[in-house]
Amino acid sequence: METITMCYMTVPGDVNGIRFRLEDGSRILYHSTGILTRPDEAQNNPELRNELDRHCLAMCKAYTMMQLRRMDMNNRIFENEVSRVLTDSWMLGVSKKTEPLYPRFLRYLEEAHRDGVIGDARYAVALSKARKLNRFLTIIGHTSLTARDFTTDHVLEFRRFISEEYRYVALFPDLYPRSSGHRPPQKRCCNTTVVHDLKLLQAFFAELENNGEVRRSPFRKISAEKRRAIMHVMYDAPIFLRSSELKHIMNAKVPSDLQWVKDLFVLNTAIGCRIGDLLRLTPDKIAVSDDGIPYVHYMPSKTIDKQSTNQELMTPLIEPAMEIIKRTNLKLMGPNLNYGRQRYNKALRKLLRFCSITRQVSLFCEDTGDNVYKPLCEVATSKLARKTHIDMLNKVQINYYVAGLHRKGSDAVFRYTSLELADRYALLRAAFEI
Repeated sequence: METITMCYMTVPGDVNGIRFRLEDGSRILYHSTGILTRPDEAQNNPELRNELDRHCLAMCKAYTMMQLRRMDMNNRIFENEVSRVLTDSWMLGVSKKTEPLYPRFLRYLEEAHRDGVIGDARYAVALSKARKLNRFLTIIGHTSLTARDFTTDHVLEFRRFISEEYRYVALFPDLYPRSSGHRPPQKRCCNTTVVHDLKLLQAFFAELENNGEVRRSPFRKISAEKRRAIMHVMYDAPIFLRSSELKHIMNAKVPSDLQWVKDLFVLNTAIGCRIGDLLRLTPDKIAVSDDGIPYVHYMPSKTIDKQSTNQELMTPLIEPAMEIIKRTNLKLMGPNLNYGRQRYNKALRKLLRFCSITRQVSLFCEDTGDNVYKPLCEVATSKLARKTHIDMLNKVQINYYVAGLHRKGSDAVFRYTSLELADRYALLRAAFEI
């Protein structure tokens, strides 16, 4: 008799990837759910428990079918069969016309994740947006609403709900369980988040329209002018460190509790990759070219599915970056290996305050419709290093067209030349004034 137990995969962040282990005598098979969450949330969130129960049931069905069909008992075949059961189970006894919107949306996300359209991190974020849609349907009393019955009015009402969801927390406490792994909304949601949530729902309905499951997406029934308005995103002015500010941080003697965040930030600024990619780097990703130039090579996790080749990114490593790598061996989080964006952001702001990086930067306030100004040390996030890297490199490159030999945008410039590793190494050294 097979038994199923839940275990966790370690991933960057204060979350874990949930997977299940099926044991039948000496045979052991694994199924990765693709769900990233904290262990306590798996116990305290009823919706999540139901989803995990669905995965367990699919494992039992898949294993039984594999035995009856005398299929190869290996993990690759098992995962394929579990995915097939999960996909088919939504439609068992349910027609596409009567399937409720929320389960159909979950199936759309699951298929996108299974087919590699979205990765693990984006899938976890998309599931949280799906739960937001389910809360909306529960509050308005339409949990059985189908995709065909979801109208333009529902879209606009859902848009208002996303922005004002914090108002419903006290009215519907069962929908917002309070635990260390779940933070109910406490203030008005920013417009960027609202637009991103709507774009995911719009993509879902576009898929249904292409499949013939709905005659026309409710988003297409909104006038073009109004759709542009509700989908418009305003970005703040770019925030990055100036060269003198970065140099001040690099030369600063910081307390021991800030050394890990200083190392992490300086190395991230020198490489310019996303923070998630940086934390996944290992010493085997460091190499030296034939010219003796050290560099790091890696596959960018966010865009790997969109690449046309398997070619890695290669970034030269300047002296400050190599010093940190040799000293830390890329173990950048210190004694506490539990990375969390909030923890890193909080420590980064503390580092900037210690280094007196108090320059005022502008942020748009949606409540007043005007910019507000705050010290950089109060608003810095994990993206600051990447933005600083890009800004510094941009300022040391000579404009290709400054000589006037070619018109702006001429493709000939890029046919004549290419920045090689040694050239980019020189640019990095110039940018960091080394």
